[in-house]
Amino acid sequence: MNLSQILRRCVSFRFGILLLFVLSGFIYTAAQSPAPSPALYFEDVLEKRLSANDLALEKFCPVSTDIIATRVLQSYGSIFVASDAVKLPGSCVAKGESEVRKFQKNLDKKVLEINGFQIELQAAAAAALEISVGEAVAEGYSITPLDGEIAGARSYGDTLMLWNSRVFPALEFWVRRGRLSPDARDEIGRLDLKKKIEKIIEWEAEGIYFGSDRARSILTSTAPPGTSQHLYLAAFDVTEFWNAQVRSILNRNGWFQTVIDDPPHFTYLGFPETELPSRGLVAVAKGGHRYWVPNLQPRPVPTN
Repeated sequence: MNLSQILRRCVSFRFGILLLFVLSGFIYTAAQSPAPSPALYFEDVLEKRLSANDLALEKFCPVSTDIIATRVLQSYGSIFVASDAVKLPGSCVAKGESEVRKFQKNLDKKVLEINGFQIELQAAAAAALEISVGEAVAEGYSITPLDGEIAGARSYGDTLMLWNSRVFPALEFWVRRGRLSPDARDEIGRLDLKKKIEKIIEWEAEGIYFGSDRARSILTSTAPPGTSQHLYLAAFDVTEFWNAQVRSILNRNGWFQTVIDDPPHFTYLGFPETELPSRGLVAVAKGGHRYWVPNLQPRPVPTN
């Protein structure tokens, strides 16, 4: 065997040993990494949590008979399977200002000052957000409220104001486009709030969207009055939502995007991301963002 053959064999042997070490390290790391929690249906997890408080799902959110309740659970339901540190209301649709005030009055709350604004949240959510803001600053980033104090807690009146700010311009837009008649616009104005919301959901099913861009549902930009996660003091709208590093910081502290097509909106779930499937949530990727939404059992949509 000549010298060149000996050298080739040595190189081959050393490469093989190196590869063995690399593969061994990979296998060890994979074995040590926690396996993702198994996916569960959202309703099963929610029913278990509600039963601990002597509540039934249909009483909390009558999805089999109420189209608004169904859409609320689909679009905003992630908050209802959050950590036990997050207190939930007695119903998924608050009936008015007095009900919201009573709920908020009994919460363990904390106020943070962020970028000169007073942000009020449930204590656990506030603590996690405060840690996130500190970590962001340490890494050279910032986490600031979108649109000021309304980025955190909201009143029932706030949700009504935001809802109307989308509905009235959209009505005029679709009347001008000929998709709605002036009579239809005037008729919806005479309905009570619940019927108004039901009518808008009906129109959106026909492609008459009330979102700010008229190309998507109103529920992607503002919740019907009495249904916003901000009423529970467990949501925060982030100016820097576009920054992947900021999202990562928020995620590792229990804050996640949960409303599809509303990327500034983060919800405090209070769990590591690996545990979210075991809370009945599923990840949906859209527009470069990952939303954790209810993994709902197939069911017919109720009609009123």
